Amino acid sequence: MSTQHQESLTRLMRTIETCPPNARYTHIPKLRRMIAQREAHGDTPPQGARHMLKSLEEEAIESLFDNMPV
Repeated sequence: MSTQHQESLTRLMRTIETCPPNARYTHIPKLRRMIAQREAHGDTPPQGARHMLKSLEEEAIESLFDNMPV
C-alpha cells in the first residue's frame, strides 16, 4: 500500500480520536472501506485500525439501546 494510503488511514484514525463521541459513528463506513481497500491490495491493515473499527461498531450498537425503556 502506498504511503499516501497509510497517511490517509492514520489521518482518519486521528480525526476519529479527536472528534466528539456522538460524531465518531459517522466515520465507521469510511474506516471500514479503508481497511477493506488495504486488504484488497494484499496489505494487512494496522491492528489499531481494526481495533478502532470494532470499538466504534460496539459503541454504535450500545448507543441504540441507551434510550430504550426497560
